[in-house]
Amino acid sequence: MSGRRDRTFGTIHGYIASVGLCAIALTAISLRRLNGELTLARHHWLELVLFTILLCVCELRPITVARGGGVDEIVSSTTFAFAIFLVYGPVAAMGAQALASIVSDLVERKTVLKMTFNVSQYLTSWGAAGVVFTAVIGSDHRLAHDIALTPRWALATALAAGTYFVINNALVGSVVAISAGTRVNDFVLSSLRQEWSSNLVLLALAPVVAVVADRSLWVLPLLLLPVLDVYRSAAISAEQDHQARHDSLTGLPNRLSFLTVVERRIAKVDGKAAVLLIDLDHFKEVNDTLGHQAGDGLLREIGPRIQQELPPQASIARLGGDEFAVLLPTVESEAAALEVAERISAALDSPFTVQDFELLGGGSVGVAVYPSHGTTTELLLKHADIAMYVAKGGKGGIELYDPEQDHHSTRRLGLMTQLRTALAEGQVVLYYQPKLDLHTGLVLEAEALVRWIHPELGLIPPGEFVPMAEHTGLIRPLTSHVLQLAASQMRAWQQIGLDICVSVNLSARSLHDSSIADEIDACLAAHQLTPRSLRLEITESSIMEDPARAKRVLERLHETGLRLVIDDFGTGYSSLAYLQDLPVSEIKIDRSFVMNLLDNDADQVIVRSTIDLARNLGLTSTAEGVESEGTLGWLRDAGCDHAQGYHIARPMTAAAMLEWMRTREAPTPTSPDDLARVVHLFPPARPRRSGAS
Repeated sequence: MSGRRDRTFGTIHGYIASVGLCAIALTAISLRRLNGELTLARHHWLELVLFTILLCVCELRPITVARGGGVDEIVSSTTFAFAIFLVYGPVAAMGAQALASIVSDLVERKTVLKMTFNVSQYLTSWGAAGVVFTAVIGSDHRLAHDIALTPRWALATALAAGTYFVINNALVGSVVAISAGTRVNDFVLSSLRQEWSSNLVLLALAPVVAVVADRSLWVLPLLLLPVLDVYRSAAISAEQDHQARHDSLTGLPNRLSFLTVVERRIAKVDGKAAVLLIDLDHFKEVNDTLGHQAGDGLLREIGPRIQQELPPQASIARLGGDEFAVLLPTVESEAAALEVAERISAALDSPFTVQDFELLGGGSVGVAVYPSHGTTTELLLKHADIAMYVAKGGKGGIELYDPEQDHHSTRRLGLMTQLRTALAEGQVVLYYQPKLDLHTGLVLEAEALVRWIHPELGLIPPGEFVPMAEHTGLIRPLTSHVLQLAASQMRAWQQIGLDICVSVNLSARSLHDSSIADEIDACLAAHQLTPRSLRLEITESSIMEDPARAKRVLERLHETGLRLVIDDFGTGYSSLAYLQDLPVSEIKIDRSFVMNLLDNDADQVIVRSTIDLARNLGLTSTAEGVESEGTLGWLRDAGCDHAQGYHIARPMTAAAMLEWMRTREAPTPTSPDDLARVVHLFPPARPRRSGAS
């Protein structure tokens, strides 16, 4: 990278030196042709001074115009420089333009190299225009030093203007292309196409200015009125374009502007670039709890937080909602892009202070690299979005696009639009997995596991559509649907004498929904159920997303009489002190520690310690992922209370579970209470009536 930069700088220095030599040569030619013939006796010094002042003012105050997806500057000094050219000759125009350029560059504190190039390109352009003008006029000195509205003079004027336009834009376009590392020919041609209309107006106005000044100097200020109107119109246009291309809330470029920037970048044929899509993790909770003003305040904080982690040439935009995008126009590798993504993720993890509230940050970042992950703007954004969705469903929060995810994304996009309909049409159902009491051998509880029976795709697992529901805002209707199904099934079982408690999983968004307790109360009441019939399972990670709010919601649920269970214990980040402070009654040991514990001493230590911890805290322990009789026996000997897994029973429909309960061998009761439970759960089979099917 350093060698490439050095080569670029060397090329630029050589190019500027060449332009400088051309400027010196054309200046010498112009001075030689002057031969003392030009005098200022015919033309007042005051006019030249006034033209030069206007030239300097216009050089200092370029017109800003909206063009090509951004804001460009047009220097209106061209009009007065060409007017000087026509009235006083090329040498006067070259001297006045060089003076204006130096003044402007000194005010803007440009480097000596840039000042040298700017003066050289002006001297070269006007010098070449002077050579063409003089060649057309020939030996008629009257035409060369006076405004003669003749066809020959008009032709010389037009050719001189065209020469200045082509050479000036070619010189400037070339140095910009060399600096950017793009093809010079393509860039120069694009610049000429873009600039011709504005330059035509500025150059065509010069003869009018010259004629007016020649007739009466005092009429000249009247020409400033249309120039001022041009400035005003251009400023309004630029402001309107800025508003159209920037987000009004954050001031960041919007989606349209970002797409334009990416399009320009991928037009370059060399090097790698990267697009990063960032989605905030807790924005909906902020809006729901503190209101939209707090949400807007958080969004305004995101841009500066991300910007401070970006390299100088990177671009950031807000695409809409809580989604932001970053373009890294130059990256060495995929690893370099991921490094920037990690810095952004770490910056967003730090809390934000909005309206005197400390809000938990966090974001998911998807990364797509040009050209390996796409050679068009559409593909790069699509693939970055796929990666971001995968990151949102994982634990790392950062994901590089993988083509293997693409089919999943296409399927996901289709499912996103169908989930709401699936809920209404009853395609989303519950399967039930029994939970075995290791002390009594009874099955008194079951976990409700949501499934989507798609009419065309068949069984869709929850890991595919539940994260999608959280991401699209459908998690609330999905949770309501699951609660209603579970409550309805529990009531149906109770009516046939089967008293089974059901556990329902709550997502992170549901856990932080302050209205969830009232919704569950209403659901249980509608189905004539008591709170003891329902268990709510919450993961450690969902609690720790916002511990304070989670605790408030859990306490409210606990007050209604519901039993709360921490699911996947051991995979989150909660402290034991915080766990002790939560109103939970049960912890479920994650299957990753249980499945191989017979062959893994470390897993045995973790599981036994968790069982002891639960007992000491007065909590029930449940082991997930039990897939062998040996594991079941080990857990029973270790004092675990409950077990769940394929060795006991796979998830099944409500009808299948009822049949499984009826055909399962009843355990031997060890106490009168156990005997009553067994008789209740496994009543004697009734004889069928004659003719019954």
